[in-house]
Amino acid sequence: MFIMTILSMSISVAAQNKDRYNVAIFLYQGVELLDFAGPGEVFSAAGFNVYTVSADGKEVLSQGFLTVKPQYSITNAPTPDVIVFPGGNSEPSAKDLNVREWLKGKVAKGTTALSVCTGAQILATAGLLEGYNVTTFHNFIPALQEMLPNSKVLKDTRFVDNGNIITTAGVSAGIDGALHLVSRIKGIEAAKSTAFYMEYDKWRPEDGRVDYKNPTLQKMKQTTGAGDKTSQTQVVEKANNSPIPFEGELKDLAADLIAKSEYGAAQRMLETSIKWYPHSGGLYQQLGQTYAKLGKPAPIDEDSFMSLVESGKIDEAIAAYDKAQKQFPGWILFSEDRMNMVGYHVLAREDYPAAIAIFQLNVKAFPQSANAFDSLGEALMNAGKKKEAATNYKRSLELNPANANAKEMLAKLGI
Repeated sequence: MFIMTILSMSISVAAQNKDRYNVAIFLYQGVELLDFAGPGEVFSAAGFNVYTVSADGKEVLSQGFLTVKPQYSITNAPTPDVIVFPGGNSEPSAKDLNVREWLKGKVAKGTTALSVCTGAQILATAGLLEGYNVTTFHNFIPALQEMLPNSKVLKDTRFVDNGNIITTAGVSAGIDGALHLVSRIKGIEAAKSTAFYMEYDKWRPEDGRVDYKNPTLQKMKQTTGAGDKTSQTQVVEKANNSPIPFEGELKDLAADLIAKSEYGAAQRMLETSIKWYPHSGGLYQQLGQTYAKLGKPAPIDEDSFMSLVESGKIDEAIAAYDKAQKQFPGWILFSEDRMNMVGYHVLAREDYPAAIAIFQLNVKAFPQSANAFDSLGEALMNAGKKKEAATNYKRSLELNPANANAKEMLAKLGI
Protein backbone atom coordinates (compact mmCIF):
# COMPACT_ATOMS: atom_id res chain seq x y z
CA MET A 1 0.00 0.00 0.00
CA PHE A 2 1.05 3.59 -0.64
CA ILE A 3 0.84 4.46 3.04
CA MET A 4 3.42 1.81 3.85
CA THR A 5 5.81 3.65 1.56
CA ILE A 6 5.29 6.77 3.61
CA LEU A 7 5.94 5.03 6.89
CA SER A 8 8.94 3.02 5.75
CA MET A 9 10.95 5.97 4.41
CA SER A 10 13.73 6.93 6.79
CA ILE A 11 14.55 10.53 7.56
CA SER A 12 17.59 11.83 9.31
CA VAL A 13 16.01 14.75 11.17
CA ALA A 14 14.93 14.46 14.80
CA ALA A 15 11.23 15.29 15.07
CA GLN A 16 9.60 17.14 17.94
CA ASN A 17 7.51 13.97 18.18
CA LYS A 18 6.44 13.46 21.77
CA ASP A 19 3.47 11.93 23.51
CA ARG A 20 3.54 14.81 25.99
CA TYR A 21 5.66 17.92 26.27
CA ASN A 22 7.24 18.85 29.61
CA VAL A 23 6.65 22.40 30.84
CA ALA A 24 8.69 23.58 33.84
CA ILE A 25 7.37 26.61 35.73
CA PHE A 26 10.33 28.31 37.42
CA LEU A 27 9.48 29.75 40.86
CA TYR A 28 11.38 31.96 43.29
CA GLN A 29 10.76 34.14 46.32
CA GLY A 30 8.37 36.97 45.42
CA VAL A 31 7.19 35.45 42.14
CA GLU A 32 4.04 37.05 40.69
CA LEU A 33 1.06 34.69 41.09
CA LEU A 34 -0.79 35.17 37.80
CA ASP A 35 2.51 35.24 35.91
CA PHE A 36 2.98 31.53 36.61
CA ALA A 37 -0.59 30.41 37.31
CA GLY A 38 -1.90 31.72 33.96
CA PRO A 39 0.58 29.91 31.70
CA GLY A 40 0.41 26.89 34.00
CA GLU A 41 -3.35 26.69 33.47
CA VAL A 42 -2.95 27.04 29.69
CA PHE A 43 -0.37 24.30 29.30
CA SER A 44 -2.14 21.95 31.72
CA ALA A 45 -5.50 22.41 29.99
CA ALA A 46 -3.83 21.80 26.62
CA GLY A 47 -2.50 18.41 27.77
CA PHE A 48 1.12 19.25 28.56
CA ASN A 49 2.96 17.76 31.54
CA VAL A 50 3.36 20.77 33.83
CA TYR A 51 5.50 20.90 36.97
CA THR A 52 7.15 23.51 39.19
CA VAL A 53 10.86 23.94 39.78
CA SER A 54 13.03 26.37 41.70
CA ALA A 55 16.75 26.88 42.17
CA ASP A 56 16.87 24.77 45.35
CA GLY A 57 13.44 23.11 45.54
CA LYS A 58 12.53 24.98 48.75
CA GLU A 59 9.20 26.69 49.43
CA VAL A 60 8.63 30.14 47.97
CA LEU A 61 6.19 32.90 48.90
CA SER A 62 4.14 34.50 46.12
CA GLN A 63 2.36 37.86 46.45
CA GLY A 64 3.10 37.86 50.17
CA PHE A 65 0.32 35.41 50.98
CA LEU A 66 0.67 32.16 48.98
CA THR A 67 3.29 29.57 49.93
CA VAL A 68 4.21 27.18 47.13
CA LYS A 69 6.37 24.07 47.41
CA PRO A 70 8.12 23.44 44.07
CA GLN A 71 8.12 19.84 42.94
CA TYR A 72 11.75 19.91 41.86
CA SER A 73 15.00 21.83 42.02
CA ILE A 74 17.01 22.64 38.91
CA THR A 75 19.31 19.73 39.76
CA ASN A 76 16.65 16.99 39.73
CA ALA A 77 13.85 18.29 37.50
CA PRO A 78 12.76 16.29 34.45
CA THR A 79 14.16 17.61 31.18
CA PRO A 80 11.84 20.44 30.10
CA ASP A 81 10.68 21.17 26.57
CA VAL A 82 9.47 24.57 27.77
CA ILE A 83 10.53 26.66 30.77
CA VAL A 84 8.28 29.50 31.94
CA PHE A 85 10.06 32.34 33.76
CA PRO A 86 7.43 34.46 35.52
CA GLY A 87 7.97 37.98 36.78
CA GLY A 88 8.02 39.43 40.26
CA ASN A 89 11.18 39.79 42.32
CA SER A 90 13.26 38.30 39.51
CA GLU A 91 16.57 40.07 40.19
CA PRO A 92 18.03 37.49 42.65
CA SER A 93 17.34 34.67 40.18
CA ALA A 94 18.80 36.75 37.35
CA LYS A 95 22.02 37.09 39.38
CA ASP A 96 22.14 33.39 40.31
CA LEU A 97 24.91 31.82 38.23
CA ASN A 98 23.47 28.32 38.70
CA VAL A 99 20.10 29.42 37.35
CA ARG A 100 21.67 31.18 34.38
CA GLU A 101 23.83 28.20 33.48
CA TRP A 102 20.87 25.81 33.84
CA LEU A 103 18.78 28.01 31.57
CA LYS A 104 21.48 28.46 28.94
CA GLY A 105 22.25 24.77 28.90
CA LYS A 106 18.61 23.81 28.34
CA VAL A 107 18.04 26.39 25.62
CA ALA A 108 21.22 25.26 23.85
CA LYS A 109 19.69 21.77 23.64
CA GLY A 110 16.40 22.99 22.18
CA THR A 111 14.27 23.94 25.18
CA THR A 112 11.96 26.93 24.62
CA ALA A 113 12.19 29.69 27.24
CA LEU A 114 9.07 31.79 27.77
CA SER A 115 9.33 34.83 30.02
CA VAL A 116 6.41 36.69 31.54
CA CYS A 117 6.60 40.28 32.79
CA THR A 118 9.94 40.99 34.52
CA GLY A 119 10.95 37.35 34.05
CA ALA A 120 12.61 38.72 30.91
CA GLN A 121 15.36 39.97 33.22
CA ILE A 122 16.45 36.38 33.84
CA LEU A 123 16.67 35.68 30.11
CA ALA A 124 18.50 38.95 29.52
CA THR A 125 21.23 38.30 32.10
CA ALA A 126 21.67 34.83 30.59
CA GLY A 127 22.46 36.52 27.26
CA LEU A 128 19.43 35.07 25.47
CA LEU A 129 17.73 38.31 24.36
CA GLU A 130 20.67 39.96 22.62
CA GLY A 131 19.71 41.51 19.27
CA TYR A 132 16.04 40.50 19.43
CA ASN A 133 12.79 42.38 19.50
CA VAL A 134 11.40 41.60 22.96
CA THR A 135 8.73 42.77 25.37
CA THR A 136 8.06 42.91 29.10
CA PHE A 137 5.87 44.56 31.77
CA HIS A 138 5.21 48.18 30.76
CA ASN A 139 6.87 49.64 33.88
CA PHE A 140 9.98 47.55 33.27
CA ILE A 141 10.48 48.51 29.62
CA PRO A 142 13.03 51.33 30.28
CA ALA A 143 15.11 49.17 32.63
CA LEU A 144 15.15 46.23 30.25
CA GLN A 145 16.02 48.49 27.32
CA GLU A 146 18.97 49.81 29.30
CA MET A 147 20.10 46.24 29.91
CA LEU A 148 19.75 45.42 26.20
CA PRO A 149 21.17 48.29 24.11
CA ASN A 150 21.35 46.04 21.03
CA SER A 151 17.74 44.88 21.32
CA LYS A 152 14.43 46.67 20.93
CA VAL A 153 11.98 46.40 23.82
CA LEU A 154 8.48 46.83 22.42
CA LYS A 155 5.49 48.37 24.16
CA ASP A 156 1.84 47.53 23.46
CA THR A 157 2.83 44.01 22.37
CA ARG A 158 1.39 41.02 24.19
CA PHE A 159 4.17 38.63 23.18
CA VAL A 160 7.17 38.38 20.86
CA ASP A 161 8.16 35.02 19.36
CA ASN A 162 11.83 34.54 18.44
CA GLY A 163 11.72 30.78 18.02
CA ASN A 164 12.75 29.07 21.22
CA ILE A 165 12.85 32.45 23.00
CA ILE A 166 9.44 34.00 23.68
CA THR A 167 8.86 37.10 25.81
CA THR A 168 5.49 38.45 26.95
CA ALA A 169 4.22 41.62 28.52
CA GLY A 170 3.02 41.73 32.11
CA VAL A 171 0.80 39.46 34.20
CA SER A 172 -2.15 38.33 32.05
CA ALA A 173 -0.04 38.54 28.86
CA GLY A 174 1.64 35.32 29.94
CA ILE A 175 -1.62 33.57 29.05
CA ASP A 176 -1.40 35.01 25.52
CA GLY A 177 2.19 33.86 25.10
CA ALA A 178 1.36 30.39 26.37
CA LEU A 179 -1.64 30.10 24.04
CA HIS A 180 0.57 31.18 21.15
CA LEU A 181 3.08 28.45 21.95
CA VAL A 182 0.27 25.89 22.23
CA SER A 183 -0.88 26.96 18.77
CA ARG A 184 2.61 26.39 17.36
CA ILE A 185 3.03 22.99 18.97
CA LYS A 186 -0.50 21.61 18.65
CA GLY A 187 -2.24 23.89 16.17
CA ILE A 188 -4.48 26.93 16.31
CA GLU A 189 -7.61 24.88 16.99
CA ALA A 190 -6.03 23.37 20.10
CA ALA A 191 -5.17 26.87 21.33
CA LYS A 192 -8.68 28.15 20.61
CA SER A 193 -10.17 25.17 22.43
CA THR A 194 -7.95 25.87 25.45
CA ALA A 195 -8.90 29.57 25.47
CA PHE A 196 -12.58 28.62 25.24
CA TYR A 197 -12.24 26.18 28.13
CA MET A 198 -10.60 28.91 30.22
CA GLU A 199 -13.27 31.42 29.13
CA TYR A 200 -10.40 33.67 28.11
CA ASP A 201 -12.10 35.67 25.36
CA LYS A 202 -9.40 38.34 25.35
CA TRP A 203 -6.92 36.27 23.34
CA ARG A 204 -6.13 37.85 20.00
CA PRO A 205 -3.13 36.18 18.30
CA GLU A 206 -2.58 39.30 16.21
CA ASP A 207 -1.76 41.27 19.38
CA GLY A 208 1.58 39.48 19.49
CA ARG A 209 4.58 39.63 17.20
CA VAL A 210 6.16 36.63 15.48
CA ASP A 211 9.70 37.32 14.29
CA TYR A 212 10.72 33.67 13.97
CA LYS A 213 10.03 31.82 10.74
CA ASN A 214 10.82 28.12 10.66
CA PRO A 215 12.98 27.71 7.51
CA THR A 216 11.62 24.27 6.68
CA LEU A 217 8.03 25.44 7.04
CA GLN A 218 8.73 28.49 4.88
CA LYS A 219 10.20 26.25 2.21
CA MET A 220 7.14 24.01 2.36
CA LYS A 221 4.87 27.04 1.89
CA GLN A 222 6.89 28.02 -1.17
CA THR A 223 6.73 24.54 -2.72
CA THR A 224 3.07 23.64 -2.55
CA GLY A 225 2.18 24.75 -6.06
CA ALA A 226 0.00 22.47 -8.15
CA GLY A 227 2.74 21.81 -10.68
CA ASP A 228 5.47 21.11 -8.14
CA LYS A 229 5.37 17.33 -7.66
CA THR A 230 8.78 16.57 -6.18
CA SER A 231 9.53 19.59 -4.04
CA GLN A 232 8.18 18.17 -0.78
CA THR A 233 10.53 15.18 -0.97
CA GLN A 234 13.37 17.61 -1.58
CA VAL A 235 12.31 19.57 1.48
CA VAL A 236 12.63 16.43 3.60
CA GLU A 237 16.04 15.64 2.18
CA LYS A 238 17.30 19.17 2.82
CA ALA A 239 15.85 19.44 6.34
CA ASN A 240 18.78 17.63 7.93
CA ASN A 241 20.31 20.78 9.37
CA SER A 242 17.10 22.75 9.94
CA PRO A 243 14.59 22.40 12.75
CA ILE A 244 11.47 20.70 11.51
CA PRO A 245 8.16 22.48 12.12
CA PHE A 246 6.01 21.61 15.10
CA GLU A 247 3.05 19.37 14.41
CA GLY A 248 0.68 22.27 15.04
CA GLU A 249 2.39 24.45 12.43
CA LEU A 250 2.03 21.67 9.87
CA LYS A 251 -1.64 21.09 10.75
CA ASP A 252 -2.34 24.80 10.33
CA LEU A 253 -0.62 24.88 6.94
CA ALA A 254 -2.62 21.85 5.82
CA ALA A 255 -5.87 23.41 7.03
CA ASP A 256 -5.08 26.55 5.04
CA LEU A 257 -4.41 24.54 1.86
CA ILE A 258 -7.58 22.49 2.32
CA ALA A 259 -9.62 25.65 2.88
CA LYS A 260 -8.26 26.99 -0.42
CA SER A 261 -9.21 23.69 -2.16
CA GLU A 262 -5.53 23.09 -2.94
CA TYR A 263 -5.94 19.37 -2.27
CA GLY A 264 -2.99 18.12 -4.30
CA ALA A 265 -0.64 20.46 -2.45
CA ALA A 266 -2.22 19.49 0.87
CA GLN A 267 -1.72 15.80 0.10
CA ARG A 268 1.96 16.25 -0.68
CA MET A 269 2.76 18.33 2.39
CA LEU A 270 0.74 16.02 4.67
CA GLU A 271 2.49 12.92 3.37
CA THR A 272 5.77 14.69 4.11
CA SER A 273 4.57 15.74 7.57
CA ILE A 274 3.57 12.21 8.54
CA LYS A 275 7.14 11.09 8.00
CA TRP A 276 8.05 13.46 10.84
CA TYR A 277 5.01 12.73 13.02
CA PRO A 278 4.02 9.11 12.34
CA HIS A 279 1.71 8.98 15.38
CA SER A 280 -0.25 12.17 14.71
CA GLY A 281 -3.95 11.44 14.56
CA GLY A 282 -4.58 15.04 13.49
CA LEU A 283 -2.32 14.86 10.42
CA TYR A 284 -3.82 11.53 9.37
CA GLN A 285 -7.29 13.01 9.83
CA GLN A 286 -6.41 15.83 7.45
CA LEU A 287 -4.81 13.43 4.98
CA GLY A 288 -7.96 11.30 4.98
CA GLN A 289 -10.06 14.41 4.30
CA THR A 290 -7.73 15.34 1.45
CA TYR A 291 -7.88 11.86 -0.08
CA ALA A 292 -11.68 12.00 0.04
CA LYS A 293 -11.69 15.37 -1.71
CA LEU A 294 -9.43 13.93 -4.41
CA GLY A 295 -11.71 10.90 -4.85
CA LYS A 296 -9.15 8.52 -3.38
CA PRO A 297 -9.91 5.69 -0.96
CA ALA A 298 -9.65 6.75 2.68
CA PRO A 299 -10.42 5.05 5.99
CA ILE A 300 -13.21 6.10 8.34
CA ASP A 301 -12.58 9.59 9.71
CA GLU A 302 -11.78 10.17 13.38
CA ASP A 303 -15.06 11.85 14.31
CA SER A 304 -17.14 9.05 12.81
CA PHE A 305 -14.95 6.44 14.44
CA MET A 306 -15.07 8.11 17.85
CA SER A 307 -18.86 8.46 17.63
CA LEU A 308 -19.00 4.65 17.53
CA VAL A 309 -16.92 4.46 20.70
CA GLU A 310 -18.78 7.24 22.47
CA SER A 311 -22.17 5.69 21.67
CA GLY A 312 -21.10 2.37 23.20
CA LYS A 313 -20.63 0.49 19.92
CA ILE A 314 -17.22 -0.76 20.99
CA ASP A 315 -17.30 -4.03 19.02
CA GLU A 316 -18.28 -2.15 15.88
CA ALA A 317 -15.46 0.33 16.47
CA ILE A 318 -12.90 -2.45 16.93
CA ALA A 319 -14.07 -4.06 13.69
CA ALA A 320 -13.74 -0.72 11.89
CA TYR A 321 -10.25 -0.28 13.32
CA ASP A 322 -9.14 -3.75 12.18
CA LYS A 323 -10.60 -3.14 8.71
CA ALA A 324 -8.80 0.18 8.39
CA GLN A 325 -5.48 -1.34 9.46
CA LYS A 326 -5.89 -4.09 6.88
CA GLN A 327 -6.62 -1.65 4.07
CA PHE A 328 -4.34 1.17 5.24
CA PRO A 329 -1.50 -0.34 7.30
CA GLY A 330 -0.07 2.07 9.83
CA TRP A 331 -2.87 4.62 9.53
CA ILE A 332 -3.63 6.46 12.78
CA LEU A 333 -7.42 6.59 13.10
CA PHE A 334 -7.66 8.57 16.32
CA SER A 335 -5.61 10.51 18.84
CA GLU A 336 -4.46 8.71 21.94
CA ASP A 337 -5.56 11.54 24.24
CA ARG A 338 -9.08 11.61 22.82
CA MET A 339 -9.56 7.87 23.22
CA ASN A 340 -8.08 8.03 26.71
CA MET A 341 -10.52 10.76 27.73
CA VAL A 342 -13.49 8.74 26.49
CA GLY A 343 -12.19 5.71 28.35
CA TYR A 344 -12.08 7.61 31.63
CA HIS A 345 -15.60 8.94 31.12
CA VAL A 346 -16.81 5.36 30.72
CA LEU A 347 -14.73 4.24 33.70
CA ALA A 348 -16.35 6.96 35.83
CA ARG A 349 -19.72 5.35 35.04
CA GLU A 350 -18.30 2.07 36.37
CA ASP A 351 -18.90 0.33 33.07
CA TYR A 352 -15.70 -1.65 33.52
CA PRO A 353 -15.98 -4.04 30.52
CA ALA A 354 -16.50 -1.12 28.11
CA ALA A 355 -13.72 0.94 29.70
CA ILE A 356 -11.30 -1.98 29.50
CA ALA A 357 -12.18 -2.54 25.84
CA ILE A 358 -11.59 1.14 25.07
CA PHE A 359 -8.22 1.22 26.81
CA GLN A 360 -7.24 -2.05 25.14
CA LEU A 361 -7.95 -0.44 21.77
CA ASN A 362 -5.74 2.50 22.74
CA VAL A 363 -2.93 0.11 23.67
CA LYS A 364 -3.39 -1.71 20.38
CA ALA A 365 -3.11 1.54 18.43
CA PHE A 366 -0.27 3.00 20.54
CA PRO A 367 1.79 0.04 21.77
CA GLN A 368 4.73 2.25 22.77
CA SER A 369 2.70 4.53 25.02
CA ALA A 370 3.34 4.17 28.73
CA ASN A 371 0.24 6.24 29.41
CA ALA A 372 -2.01 3.88 27.43
CA PHE A 373 -0.83 0.85 29.44
CA ASP A 374 -1.15 2.81 32.68
CA SER A 375 -4.78 3.69 31.91
CA LEU A 376 -5.59 0.10 31.01
CA GLY A 377 -4.03 -1.00 34.28
CA GLU A 378 -6.28 1.40 36.17
CA ALA A 379 -9.43 0.08 34.49
CA LEU A 380 -8.42 -3.49 35.25
CA MET A 381 -7.73 -2.59 38.88
CA ASN A 382 -11.17 -1.05 39.22
CA ALA A 383 -12.65 -4.21 37.76
CA GLY A 384 -10.84 -6.31 40.36
CA LYS A 385 -8.53 -7.92 37.80
CA LYS A 386 -5.34 -7.38 39.75
CA LYS A 387 -3.13 -9.85 37.89
CA GLU A 388 -3.93 -8.33 34.50
CA ALA A 389 -3.56 -4.84 35.98
CA ALA A 390 -0.08 -5.68 37.26
CA THR A 391 0.96 -6.88 33.81
CA ASN A 392 -0.04 -3.58 32.25
CA TYR A 393 1.52 -1.45 35.00
CA LYS A 394 4.77 -3.36 34.51
CA ARG A 395 4.67 -2.68 30.78
CA SER A 396 3.96 1.00 31.43
CA LEU A 397 6.97 1.16 33.73
CA GLU A 398 9.16 -0.54 31.12
CA LEU A 399 8.20 2.15 28.61
CA ASN A 400 8.56 4.98 31.14
CA PRO A 401 10.67 4.12 34.20
CA ALA A 402 9.72 7.50 35.71
CA ASN A 403 6.01 6.66 35.82
CA ALA A 404 5.28 7.30 39.50
CA ASN A 405 1.69 6.07 39.30
CA ALA A 406 2.69 2.68 37.93
CA LYS A 407 5.29 2.32 40.68
CA GLU A 408 2.73 3.22 43.33
CA MET A 409 0.11 0.79 42.01
CA LEU A 410 2.59 -2.07 41.74
CA ALA A 411 3.66 -1.38 45.33
CA LYS A 412 0.02 -1.61 46.42
CA LEU A 413 -0.17 -4.94 44.64
CA GLY A 414 2.90 -6.10 46.55
CA ILE A 415 5.08 -6.24 43.47
